[in-house]
Amino acid sequence: MEKIEYPCPCGGKVKWKKERVIQEGIDCGILNVEICNKCKSKYLPEESMLIVECKLKENGLWGVERKEIKFWKNGNSITTRFPVELVKALKLDRVKKGHIYQEGKNKIAIEF
Repeated sequence: MEKIEYPCPCGGKVKWKKERVIQEGIDCGILNVEICNKCKSKYLPEESMLIVECKLKENGLWGVERKEIKFWKNGNSITTRFPVELVKALKLDRVKKGHIYQEGKNKIAIEF
């Protein structure tokens, strides 16, 4: 793999480096990464991205399809239902408690 330095959109230079890559909480190992010396943006070359994709697929985190859900008012709360495939994949039927919080303008996160 040829390691060419090239300019970043910010005006800095993108350089190659070996670094531990963790995506979606999955350790993908020490891979080639391109990092801008000015804005510190990180880019994965194709070979590294294929490794990350494989690791995420192994852990069931790649290619998760978006499903539409509906919300409805239930007293002072909002109710929704989760698709059965998601419930099975995350084993949500065994979870008793979790936490929900806003993550961005139109995004919520649920942890359990």
